[in-house]
Amino acid sequence: MKTDRKLKKQDIEKLSEFGIAESDILMMSPVDLSFDGEYIAGFLFVTKEKAGVCIKTLPDSHVNIFGGVKVTEELPEEEPVIKDVKIYDISGLAHLRLDTCIGSNVLTGEYEGEPVEIAAFTNRYSSEMNVLYRKLKAYIKSGELPSEDEHAEEEADAEEEGRKNKRSIFKRTLKYFLRYKLQIVVLFLTYAISAVVSIAWPYLTGKVLFDHVLTRDDAFLAQYGLNGRYTLALLMVAIMMIGVRLIQALSNYMQVFVMAKVASDTVKDIKTDVFDAMSRLSLNFFVNKQTGGLMTRVLSDSERVREFFIDGLPMIFVHGITIIATFTVMYRLNWKMALIACILLPLLVYLTVKLRPGLWTLSGKRHRAEKAVTAKANDNLTGARVVKAFGRQDTEIEKFMHPSNNLRDAEINIVKLRNRFSILYNLVQEVSSMWIWIVGVYFVLGTEEIELGVLITFVGYVMQLNGPMNFFSWVFRLWSDSINSAERLFEIMDAIPEIRENEDPVRLEKPRGEIELKNVTFGYRTGRPVLKDINLKIKEGEMLGIVGRSGAGKSTLVNLISRLYDVNEGSISIDGIDVKDLSLKDLRRNVAMVSQDTYIFMGTVAKNIAYGNESASREDIIRAAKLASAHEFISRLPDGYDTVIGASGKDLSGGEKQRISIARAILADPKILILDEATASVDTETEKAIQYSLRFLVKGRTTLSIAHRLSTLHDADRLIVIDGGRIVEEGTEEELNRIENGIFRNLLELQNKSLSLNSGF
Repeated sequence: MKTDRKLKKQDIEKLSEFGIAESDILMMSPVDLSFDGEYIAGFLFVTKEKAGVCIKTLPDSHVNIFGGVKVTEELPEEEPVIKDVKIYDISGLAHLRLDTCIGSNVLTGEYEGEPVEIAAFTNRYSSEMNVLYRKLKAYIKSGELPSEDEHAEEEADAEEEGRKNKRSIFKRTLKYFLRYKLQIVVLFLTYAISAVVSIAWPYLTGKVLFDHVLTRDDAFLAQYGLNGRYTLALLMVAIMMIGVRLIQALSNYMQVFVMAKVASDTVKDIKTDVFDAMSRLSLNFFVNKQTGGLMTRVLSDSERVREFFIDGLPMIFVHGITIIATFTVMYRLNWKMALIACILLPLLVYLTVKLRPGLWTLSGKRHRAEKAVTAKANDNLTGARVVKAFGRQDTEIEKFMHPSNNLRDAEINIVKLRNRFSILYNLVQEVSSMWIWIVGVYFVLGTEEIELGVLITFVGYVMQLNGPMNFFSWVFRLWSDSINSAERLFEIMDAIPEIRENEDPVRLEKPRGEIELKNVTFGYRTGRPVLKDINLKIKEGEMLGIVGRSGAGKSTLVNLISRLYDVNEGSISIDGIDVKDLSLKDLRRNVAMVSQDTYIFMGTVAKNIAYGNESASREDIIRAAKLASAHEFISRLPDGYDTVIGASGKDLSGGEKQRISIARAILADPKILILDEATASVDTETEKAIQYSLRFLVKGRTTLSIAHRLSTLHDADRLIVIDGGRIVEEGTEEELNRIENGIFRNLLELQNKSLSLNSGF
């Protein structure tokens, strides 16, 4: 396979220093980010024996152009300068990993046993790099490149995705509004009526009223059958003026009504798509992001997109047409006066182009400041109990002041730049008005080249241009805010989930619950595996106890089985089917987890129990609660099962939340049950009640139980001990207890001594 991309002369010369010719390169993909987050140029390439990255620094005059931004000036054609070339032997590369973030990606791996960062790039090149990444991994593993036919469909999909990513932000955002074609047509119709009325009003109140009616222009009146009927002509002009105002008022009312409908529906669609995209992203995405920052994107950014496309974009056309039509009418009335009125417009356009890029930069700074404020507020509200318990209110207020001050400064800077636009436009507007009066009076009194009505009409048109001119003075701020926000929203929508379902997934109709792990290796960070070469087979209906020190990899193991993360190497299968091939819906339905970190949603107790099975009847909910030993305390609540409990279950004790979680798992009726420290944070009495509940839950299911309290694993059919990411001991409780200096035996002895000491007190 040969790459379609061509190298430049300096690239070829540089690679030749390492003994690499252009014809040796099998595949290649551009890179455009340094590991410090700076924009660069360069490419990642692969030959039969080597892989490498050529890094180039961009000249100071270089400008990065994002979708939706059009530059009218020619950019300097300076070539990037080659800074560094890193070469890796294919034989030394292992454990490649492509980490996908919002708007950026990092390719990492191990080289000769040491972790290494290979390349960083934006989403602009994610499609090409994904193809290269998959083929390079296959090449490292098998020593052969995948055939063209094998990956032809993948490459076609990647190219199609690349084309989609290259669409401008503006066009992508506009599509949301074009979903409501009828309302948009009505909206533009009302805008057109407003534009016509705005042009007719000065002409009606100026030239018609002063030059024809009040001067009793019989020739003009005769055209309409009003010769000599001056009072009737004046009455008709008055009626027309009233009609024009009524039409304008009705048009404005329709605009507001339709605009509100379109805006609300569009914002709903954008928020829904962003939320849907976030829900499809992998768990790792949310672990690495602050909740407040994500909320800023979903809420604030979608509103800013709406502002420009509803309040700005249509009015650009309306005011633009109004300005053109107004100057056309003014030119037909008197071309000299029209020329004077628009003589400053070229200067206005030039200064606008110069000032506009600053708005883009300031909008980005304001977003980052706003995100920091939202994130800080969210952290404090979520951790309010801890803040108050440690008396840290004053300290947290001081910490909040820093991002708040940054947001204030960002807003002030935007207002300052916006005021420059306003002053510029108002200055042009006022100067034009003064020139029209001065020159117009001279023409009326000195040359009699124009009549008084024409002058009043001109003044009316110039004054009428105040609205469009003021609009254009702030629409550029709307534009920069909107496109900046849309870019951030599309970064989430375009982010590629780490956990993806196959196009034709295998359905798990009648699960047995047999689990097998083959040579599983996994790490959250490249070069730091948490699990190493795990081989394990769990029989149908078996209860497996998992034991180990904190940080040994117990929770990671069960997270991989439920496919919250994908393995780096090896495979995990359920009933002989790789979990990567299974339908995610079937996998989630048949694998349930009860952990020590139980989350209770805002809502009734009944809805929380039925979270995994919303179609369950009230009888089924009560039955599950009884099996989980939760019915008694639920019945004591003010409204029983209809009692509304706060977010995170703050109205309930730890044991009560845990029993609701168990009831939720019972009602979901999974074939595979994972118990991750289900009784770690409750007292002994509550633990006994929960253990009693769990006996009903594990019947007929394949169960994996993680526990630090080894006494809770007496019912397990088999135990495994994980240490250092590996299974070091395996067998029944009796077998493990007989191993001299075994980890399980040592842990059991330590716990027994601890219990003896506690009972002594």
